[in-house]
Amino acid sequence: MLKKGMYYICSPLSASTKEEIQKNMLQARHYMESISQSFSCRAIAPHAYLPELLDDQSQRERSLGLAIGQVLLSWCDGLIVCGDVISSGMKKEIDCLLYTSPSPRDTE
Repeated sequence: MLKKGMYYICSPLSASTKEEIQKNMLQARHYMESISQSFSCRAIAPHAYLPELLDDQSQRERSLGLAIGQVLLSWCDGLIVCGDVISSGMKKEIDCLLYTSPSPRDTE
């Protein structure tokens, strides 16, 4: 059981078409809402909304989106992996959590 807190939803976003990206965004929103309701916690999925502001097909903008996600991840109490596939972006998020030191608020 998850403790109350904030959890990062890690699910696929990248896809070959804009329609598939939109589908993945909607799926991320579903995961976020479902987990929030089921476990009475805050679940965040920045990739559910950031593609409306950033172009995932642009390497520069994709890198910015991943960096924003990593900052948000550093403030979360945990990460929840959703879906059947681990994409390259998801792997970076998982690695970020596994190989970074605790955030400053964890030590306060």
